[in-house]
Amino acid sequence: MQSGCLPEHLLRSPELLERYLIEQRSPALATLGLPDDFVVPCHGVSIANLPATLAEILGAKLTGAAGPLPDAMWMGLADGVQRVVWLILDAAGWLDLCALLQEEPELSLARLARDGRCLPITSVFPSTTSSALTTLWTGYGPAQHGLVGHILYLREFGTVVDMLIFSPMGVRQRDEMIGRGLVPEEFAPVPGLAEALVGQGVTTRTLINLDLAMTGFSRISYRGVAEVGRFVTAADMCVRLRHMLSAHSNERLLLVGYMHEVDNIGHVDGPGGDAWRAGVRSLAFSLEREFLNGLTPEERRGTMLVLTSDHGQLPQPGASIYTTDHQELRSHLLLPATGGMRAAYLYARQGYVDAVEAYAREHLAEQFVPIRAGAALETGLLGSGRLAPEAASRLGDVLLIARDHYVLDHRKREHPPMGMHGGLTRWEMLSPLLMARLD
Repeated sequence: MQSGCLPEHLLRSPELLERYLIEQRSPALATLGLPDDFVVPCHGVSIANLPATLAEILGAKLTGAAGPLPDAMWMGLADGVQRVVWLILDAAGWLDLCALLQEEPELSLARLARDGRCLPITSVFPSTTSSALTTLWTGYGPAQHGLVGHILYLREFGTVVDMLIFSPMGVRQRDEMIGRGLVPEEFAPVPGLAEALVGQGVTTRTLINLDLAMTGFSRISYRGVAEVGRFVTAADMCVRLRHMLSAHSNERLLLVGYMHEVDNIGHVDGPGGDAWRAGVRSLAFSLEREFLNGLTPEERRGTMLVLTSDHGQLPQPGASIYTTDHQELRSHLLLPATGGMRAAYLYARQGYVDAVEAYAREHLAEQFVPIRAGAALETGLLGSGRLAPEAASRLGDVLLIARDHYVLDHRKREHPPMGMHGGLTRWEMLSPLLMARLD
């Protein structure tokens, strides 16, 4: 069954839709033979479909990008909307957020979910920030926008680059690739969401953590954004959201707030625990006290609040498999694994692709699922549509997708890695979509 033809009752029921997203496989993706417990991107009900949905709500179109979510998920809330306030909470996965809202029904987010809608959608593969956040800011899958992972070999620069820091691996200083000639605004071969909206009379303004405001990675997303504001805390962000909405209430407006604190907490303590929940509670309190309660009836009129995440996180620490324990595999590789710890990309030496895949199937099959990079692209695992010119070169030859909570690591660590994501478990792949009218 295709997502666009799903029965309306399924699209309105969080439980039924969650079950569908966990079990669904397109005919093409089914040929990959992935384990039954893997959740693959649902083309039609994913974060890639959210940008076109927001555009439609605001009376615009995203030509060439993934289409909007099915009408039944949002159409009844969209009448007369002139302003959308869109909160992106990095790594606030569907399963953890739902558990919190069910246990604490008086949180502002829980009340907003009851007044509007709160449904699951899938992330993209890989379920990592560099890929998923770029999808949210473009409407294109990773294979189309070209940011197909966290750590990428950029052959045009002959360098392995941390795409979040925008610097070569091993370099701590941020944005060194800009000095080497990488222009962030020209990196993705697809238009940004704000670029597409501004020509149709919709203004995009955004708020982001102070330390991330004008980094190289952020500049990929913010093409066409009219205003980039900065904040320090969740409370600060909510105050600034209210002021920005008030100052531009006469515009057709997409107002975006991006927070990475929840992701940071998950990487330190794991998701869903006391500290993680405290971070979400803090946002929920500030959203009510500093944003919602301060809005005038006029500012509420025609305004919709949307909240989502780019991906989730695994609830348990990563179980590390070390490349140093697999010297035969390393001898077949042209360079160390790229991608990420949950979805690793292997570049084989000339003539050794079969040997790399065979070694993975014989020695690592309990921890990882090996897939040829070409098959991953052809089946749409990384998105459907025209491929970015460098997409194939950035995936290597063989992908290792982690089972359970395994990670592929290059070095021993004092503590196990926490809050891992990038793979295809339900914890990583299911994201929340909360939509509520403020009038």
